[in-house]
Amino acid sequence: MKQKRAKAYRKQMQAYQHTFKFMLPIQCLADSELVLHCEKTAFELTKGIARTIQSDPKMMITQCCIQHLYDSRNQPAIEIAKTMEKRRCNHRETLSSYECIKSIVDVKGENKHRYLVATQDEKLRKALRRVPGVPLIYMNRSVMIMEPLSPASMKVQQRIENGKLTGGLNSKHAGVIETEKPKAIASGDKVEANAEGTETEKPKKRKRGPKEPNPLSMKKKKTEKTSEDANDTNNQNEGNGDDLGDKKRRKRKHKKSTQDTDETEETHANQEPADGDDSE
Repeated sequence: MKQKRAKAYRKQMQAYQHTFKFMLPIQCLADSELVLHCEKTAFELTKGIARTIQSDPKMMITQCCIQHLYDSRNQPAIEIAKTMEKRRCNHRETLSSYECIKSIVDVKGENKHRYLVATQDEKLRKALRRVPGVPLIYMNRSVMIMEPLSPASMKVQQRIENGKLTGGLNSKHAGVIETEKPKAIASGDKVEANAEGTETEKPKKRKRGPKEPNPLSMKKKKTEKTSEDANDTNNQNEGNGDDLGDKKRRKRKHKKSTQDTDETEETHANQEPADGDDSE
């Protein structure tokens, strides 16, 4: 597959996933004509669809299409169909692949089950182009091709993209948070619907009144001491004063320096000879 074609197919599958909520693995319905064509050209059907949609598909085939393969008595084609998951169509009589697949895919004008249809029937592809969100794949000789988005799918995609861009800006309740919606319903508040059809809560009016002062700027209340606590503290102080009075105070004795001791010794030495002279 060429790089340009692969890029275009990737964009188409992203559009189906974002706009029409396709989930992986994508369910692929194949008809009996495509299985017979792949068996004739020796083309691996599952690997070819995986390369085209760039993800692993979940291959399915209806009961009516399997019955057509049994009627053809083509054993290799029957073996290919047995590798797919059987989709119950609940048709009592065997219908054509056109009627069977159309009844499964087109449910009240919608692709309810998100099927990708791989078929060689041009009439079926033409009918399914009118249903938005139906990817179509067919074989051109030995090349698998995915059709571009149909006009019906393009209209739905443009409407959804425009709603995403302008829906929130034009609504009156653009600032309402979605998480507040169930609370409003539980409390019985009035709920209005906007242009897109989604319900939004009607905003409440705040009641204005006197504000309370800042608790950090207020003075803390002083705890008043009881009379019993005051008496206990006074008794403790008096007891401590009596103990201090009973103890004798000690006077601190300072040591004399060496210079003072030398001077005193000299004075004593000078006084001794003087006393000797008087005795003579």
